[in-house]
Amino acid sequence: MNLIRTLKYHWLKFRRLQGDPRKVALGAAIGIFIGITPTLPFHTFLILGLAPLFRASVIAAYLGIWVSNPLTWVPQYLLAYEVGAFLLFRGEPLRIPAQANLAAFLDLLWRGGLALQVGGLIIAVLPAIASYFLTLWAIKRYRQRRARSIQRVPLIPPDRPAASRP
Repeated sequence: MNLIRTLKYHWLKFRRLQGDPRKVALGAAIGIFIGITPTLPFHTFLILGLAPLFRASVIAAYLGIWVSNPLTWVPQYLLAYEVGAFLLFRGEPLRIPAQANLAAFLDLLWRGGLALQVGGLIIAVLPAIASYFLTLWAIKRYRQRRARSIQRVPLIPPDRPAASRP
């Protein structure tokens, strides 16, 4: 299956989600927020916990986490680390310790992980907010167009004569 066809399929599934548009949009925003944060092995568990907590659409949230995929991991995580390192350590780069001991490597791991998490939380806020409003607009527009098209198409054409019985 090619990429364009897959994207169209998921977009169609997303547009046809039932329920309150605000709950669907909130679910998408939660999913995108979780998808951008560097919590990769826990995305699904976080969605299953947070979406019901906020009374959002779990399916929309699940679809939203797919913003994080193998094509976006490297840029997302690099940006998250850079933002976190700038805010926490004033842009001081992490250096591999001169002495190979456990304490130095654990400190390196702690500082790098902390910078990655803090940066990930910060860079996830704007896309999540934007996705809420964009999704809300898209769902409302889709439903309005669909309602108008259903109203225009009569089930039985009025000028068609009734079928005669043999």
